[in-house]
Amino acid sequence: MTTFRNLLAALIVAAATSSPAFAHFPWIVLTPEERPTQAAVYFGESAAPDDPELLDKIAHSQVHLLTGFRSEPRKLELTKSEDALVASLGEGVNGGTAVLNLEYGVLSRGGAAFLLMYYGKAYASALPGSWRAVDKTDLLPLEVTPRIDGSQVVLHVTWQGKPAAGAEMNVGGPGLDDNLTGTTDDAGDYHCELPASGLFSIRARLVEKAGGEREGQKFDETRHYSTLSLNYLKPSITTAEHSWPALPRGITSFGGAVAGDWLYVYGGHFGAAHSYSIEGQSNEFRRLNLAQPTEWEVLPGGPKVTGLALVAHGGKVYRIGGFTALNNEGEDDKLVSQDSVARFDPETQQWEDLPSLPAGRSSLDAAVISDTIYVVGGWNLQANADEQWHDTALKMDLSANQLKWEPIADPGFQRRAVSVAAWDGKLYVIGGMQPSDGTTTRTAIYDPATDSWSEGPQLLGGGMDGFGTSSFASTDRLTVTTMSGAIQQLGDNGQWEFVGQLKEPRFFHRLLPWRNDLVVVGGADMGAGKRLDLERIPAHQ
Repeated sequence: MTTFRNLLAALIVAAATSSPAFAHFPWIVLTPEERPTQAAVYFGESAAPDDPELLDKIAHSQVHLLTGFRSEPRKLELTKSEDALVASLGEGVNGGTAVLNLEYGVLSRGGAAFLLMYYGKAYASALPGSWRAVDKTDLLPLEVTPRIDGSQVVLHVTWQGKPAAGAEMNVGGPGLDDNLTGTTDDAGDYHCELPASGLFSIRARLVEKAGGEREGQKFDETRHYSTLSLNYLKPSITTAEHSWPALPRGITSFGGAVAGDWLYVYGGHFGAAHSYSIEGQSNEFRRLNLAQPTEWEVLPGGPKVTGLALVAHGGKVYRIGGFTALNNEGEDDKLVSQDSVARFDPETQQWEDLPSLPAGRSSLDAAVISDTIYVVGGWNLQANADEQWHDTALKMDLSANQLKWEPIADPGFQRRAVSVAAWDGKLYVIGGMQPSDGTTTRTAIYDPATDSWSEGPQLLGGGMDGFGTSSFASTDRLTVTTMSGAIQQLGDNGQWEFVGQLKEPRFFHRLLPWRNDLVVVGGADMGAGKRLDLERIPAHQ
């Protein structure tokens, strides 16, 4: 690392803080903002249209789109419009990162001849969890990658994949009377506070003291500029400090509930991703006192189940459905969805069997309104048979003399890996996976008063933000946490709004209420693996 830093220090030359005389840089902007379908390239001081006659100077820009985690870049064809170079992102594209690479040519300024290199980047989503480094040094040798750190935005700059210390930074956008300027620290980071939501124009500058020749023109150095067009949503809350101990081991697709001050966790999957077996399933039942946290207490367990629901009501905990693996590790999956339902009494420390579901159901979720449990989503797996996606939803009135499951109005959809939450007397079914159309960010709303369904707002973010979410209502808001780590709340306008970012993005986790706050438990991240640490989302800040 020391050798590289010494080399990098030799490559980077301190320059005047003012921009070059021409003060034009290429910027990529993905539009429209909510569901981008087009890339637009501008040439100006910021990520906005400028003199259209100058676009011919950057018409040979190379623009590529990366559409998923670790995906390969796809070249986009640029055409000139009235005020930009534009390219279609393609049919069915939902999310991604666009990058630009341009060798502008050899210029002379102030008696110095230099090769000018431009790079650019833009994200399709304003959700911070999608702000990943491209890590393609052939396309972006100088790259700016943002992240959220509390109330600050950290701009991480890399040169040839390594932290670029001393790179010059320039940040402009809404709420800034003057652009922010400075240099990156030894870790390649530049910390700043962005005062408002909106589109920010960010650029990094690095000078390489390496000469050469292009098309008969000699130059003494290479000046690299990398721009980032960043749609930024200012967080209104950040996760709070707490003293809760981590989970004993990482789990996904488990059941979680809070009764009083006790957090309960049942079952789930602790094996490798997409690999299910007897050995990789849990039948452990644990709880943690959130008010006086010391350690996780082991409780009487039960069957090994994954993809179950756990809800609390009247001080008791209810376990619903899930699937059991019948195969050993290394064998073909033999997964069986369960119809079992049971109730745990914390006072007696005993489980009591309750009426079974009409059929096996896993990858479901449940919520309680008044005295009634509602179950929505999931499928029925029966070993080697084809899976059967459920198109029904159920309820059980816990105040009835005789407990039984009854159907409610058909939802009109089939989804699994949903999250279900009760809010304002209604049931919200959020996101999920569909039998043929992949993931969805749609929300469905059930009204028990009219026994009817209606369409709700779409989650922010790409399709995967609807997969393996978790949701719960606390105080005066319904909150959902998504795969990208986004904390979204249902606003007064009936739409989902970004309010903050988890420190550890995760999916197939549990978001649960405690007093006026919310607790984030378990789950996994595609890059970092299973999450052990709990997070606390305060009601207000």
